[in-house]
Amino acid sequence: MKITFDELYGAAAAQQAPRYDSVVRGFEEYFGDSTGVSFFSAPGRTEVGGNHTDHNHGRVLAAAINLDIIAAAKKTDTGVIRLKSAEYEKIDVIDLSNLEAVESERETSASVIRGICARCAALGYKIGGFDAFTTTQV
Repeated sequence: MKITFDELYGAAAAQQAPRYDSVVRGFEEYFGDSTGVSFFSAPGRTEVGGNHTDHNHGRVLAAAINLDIIAAAKKTDTGVIRLKSAEYEKIDVIDLSNLEAVESERETSASVIRGICARCAALGYKIGGFDAFTTTQV
């Protein structure tokens, strides 16, 4: 879904602009040319009741909050996902030619990304490489 900056942030749009500038600068620092990047925003959530019961097929009352994680991302033809978060030193690198679990990635962001890609591929979705730089308020 595409929406405008003003639709996403309303009256706070002007205050959010520096965050987006920072993800573009971060993208350029780690991955080079930012021409053609796309921007993404995912809201945080709070659980009003039933905290973590959804992981066990229970019910939870959740709500989106006005804090989000944002990303500048760009497709590549490398078959590799490279993800850098401003809040962490490490860059996650996932080679999509291997979608099996990798023991050395256990309990890391890379394992989550690889697992999501494996499931998407198993469901018949086309997956591919990209570079992304993120920052979060959540």
